[in-house]
Parts: sequence; C-alpha cells; structure tokens
Amino acid sequence: MKALIVAAFAALSLCAAAQEGNPAPDSKTIYEHTKAACVLILSGDAAGRVTSISTGVVISKNGVILAPLHAVKSAAAVQIRLANGEVFDQVVLLGSDERRDVAALKISAGALPALTTSDSATPALGDSVYAVTNSSGLTWLTTEGILYAISPAEEISGAGAGYNVLRFTAAVAPGASGGALVDHTGALIGIITGPKGAASPFAVPIGNILGLPEAGPRTAFGSGATLQLLAQPAEIVPQPGAVVASTDPKQIIRNAKTVYVHSKTMFITTEAMDLALTQQKEWPDLGLTIVQDPSTADLLIEVSRIKFTNVHTFVLSDRKTSVVLNSGDEVAINGAIAASSLAKDIVKIFSSARQAAPPGPALPGPYSVPRR
Repeated sequence: MKALIVAAFAALSLCAAAQEGNPAPDSKTIYEHTKAACVLILSGDAAGRVTSISTGVVISKNGVILAPLHAVKSAAAVQIRLANGEVFDQVVLLGSDERRDVAALKISAGALPALTTSDSATPALGDSVYAVTNSSGLTWLTTEGILYAISPAEEISGAGAGYNVLRFTAAVAPGASGGALVDHTGALIGIITGPKGAASPFAVPIGNILGLPEAGPRTAFGSGATLQLLAQPAEIVPQPGAVVASTDPKQIIRNAKTVYVHSKTMFITTEAMDLALTQQKEWPDLGLTIVQDPSTADLLIEVSRIKFTNVHTFVLSDRKTSVVLNSGDEVAINGAIAASSLAKDIVKIFSSARQAAPPGPALPGPYSVPRR
C-alpha cells in the first residue's frame, strides 16, 4: 500500500508540474514514476517452466497492460509481477497487433500506478527521452537519450514493415523486450517491443496502439502460479580457455579492434566521418582500425541528422549484440563542422574506455582498410 501511495503522489506531482508550467521533473523522479507503472511478465510452458521474461506497461488503473506480443503469443501460462512486489497469476489477452508486435493484457487489479500519454500527438525530434526496461527479471534499467527519428519500420533490419517507429539513442540491453519510452515530462510516448533481432532499439508510438484493449478476441492464459524467476548466480567462474562476453560498454570498447562507420544523412558522408575520426590527435594511440565491411567490425558508428534542424547525432553500438554503447549530438551549421565535432566526442569516448589498455600499433594511413 505504501508503494502505491508513493507512486500515486509521484504521478500527481508530474501532472501538477506540467499544468502549472513548472520546470520538468528530474530524471530520478521520471524513473521512479515510470518504474512504478512497469511490470515483469513471466511466460511459461504447460510444464510450468519459464520460457521468457519481458516487460509491460500499465496504461489503466484497472489493470490494462501493453506488452510485446512475441513474449506471450505462444505461452501456456502467464504471470504478472508489479513493481511493488504483488503477483497476479490470472492474465487475459484483450487484443493484439501482429504487425506492431504489441499485446494488451488484463489483470484483476485496481488503483494501479499507470502512465498517462503525452498531450502532443507527435513527440518532438531532438527532445530528451527515457527508456525503462528489464532484461534479467532482477534489475531495472533506466537510460536517457534523445528521440532522433520517426521512421518507417522498413528502415530497421528485423523490425517488420507497414508501420512507423520511434528511434532513440537511449541504450536498451539485449533481451530487454518490452518497456516504456517516456518524454521529458514522464508521459508515455511509446512501447519498446525490440530489439528482437532489430539493428537498433525502437518503440511503437503509443497513439497507434491505444485501441488494442478493445480489439479482442479475449483469451485467458493458463494460471501462472507455478512460474518462478531463477535465482541470480553469485559468480560465474570461466573454465580455462573459455571466452566470457562482457556487457559492460567500456569493456566492449576496450576489447574492440575494428570500427565501421555508416551515415544516414547526405550532410555527412562516411568518407568525411572516417577522415574526421583519424584526424583526431588521439586516434593513432587507440589501436582501432576503420573497416569498409560491417561484418568484420567490432563496433558500429551511425551518424545522422534530425530533419529540419542543425542537430547531428551519432550512435555507437556493439555489432555482435546491437546494444547501444553510447550516443550523442552536436549542433552545427554544416556537415563538415558536424563531422569534426562528432568525431571529437566519439574519440573522447574511446579514449576514456581504452585509457587503461596498452596502446595499439599506429595505423598505416588515415585508416588501414580504405573505402572503395
């Protein structure tokens, strides 16, 4: 009950701030407010074993939840765990959207913390956004970034087709299916349904799926009473010769040897970005090689430009896992200035992560594998 009261107070505070024109809430307030309205979804088979863990978002005080469809589609049993620790074993599917991979679920609860939607029909590009997800069932993660595009799903490998998505720079861990994307006021603007194999994180705009609870047909899942989270292992001891993948962004950057640069804007060419990176005085000491084949790269750098603005962005990600390691933006009047500014920011990230590592060999030229 105490958790519900705190969450309700936080929601009222956010609404009051917006109505009175007060400064937007800080990131900690937004996180606590958003997390209170997020749930863990345990999907299981007929034998009572957990087959997947995902995240859902409460959009109605009477227990309506939006979640990734692929996480519950084939489930024999489903269990919902609220942020305050309460567990619900009876879950009903109210409706679903195969194309957008979103499902509307219902539990028998009332007076739940719920996220409200943004008053703006279309979020503003370049605005701050926050992603709240959970990839392990144990640790909640909140990350901050910017909304840098509203684009067709076809532009993202693995995202499907026939609908628009919100693209943002806030990091989303691999396996963190579901979750809330909120704006700088704490209002819900999208449901994160990936990565699910997609090349970069994205969310489905909330305005396109608010009607799902009325879509039908209603289907009850089997009881999720026997579903249990696995205990987190105290320590993983690698066997001699074994390779343990790191999920620490700095460690991933530190271990990297090759980088591939891709531009999504005509204002910054890949060649210009390559040159801007290698012209940084710190570059020769990083031990990194820029390659022309993305399949041979350890890291990917994607640069872009927010439409109708002078805001240029970069996203640094791990090629193997697609997890976003870092991101940033610079305001510049032209692509040449933007490339130089972005390159400076990127090299700072590399230098910070690799400062404890021994310097690599100097590169023979601006980059060892030239573009054709």
